[in-house]
Amino acid sequence: MPEPEENAAHNLPGLEGEPVHIANPVEWIPHRPPILAVDSVDVSRPGQAGTGRRRFMPEEPWLAGHFPGRPIVPGVALIEGIAQTAAIVLLSALGKKGEGVLADVSRFRFKSPVIPPADVTFEVEVIGRFGNLHKVAGKALCGGAVAAEGEVVLSADPR
Repeated sequence: MPEPEENAAHNLPGLEGEPVHIANPVEWIPHRPPILAVDSVDVSRPGQAGTGRRRFMPEEPWLAGHFPGRPIVPGVALIEGIAQTAAIVLLSALGKKGEGVLADVSRFRFKSPVIPPADVTFEVEVIGRFGNLHKVAGKALCGGAVAAEGEVVLSADPR
């Protein structure tokens, strides 16, 4: 697969929209609990950048086995939060609900464990594109510190 064009996000057509707050992500993407990884998303630049939020609680069923007696939010949940935030940011430029299909995950580093209860912020920015694929840099922050960071590639297809 060819590499996405770096810094192409600044040249995308039709991205002049106003910032928007998405209070109910299930109205934008098909994900539902327990895999829904964001509680809300603030789109600062539609199609380009935004911030998602999620409160992880220790009693969530999928945390019971990761790890018994000392739950830690799995890295894959942090990646999924970044991907879902990115999908909503991309779809917001189209003004349509849809789905983001994850195509690649790369360069992720996990810098500190997220121990619930924890409020996590997902910061995303589109850094390139190739056709309908978008390369997105993302960070998961907890308590103001970077817990994880890396890049995802996804498509955002309206329904």
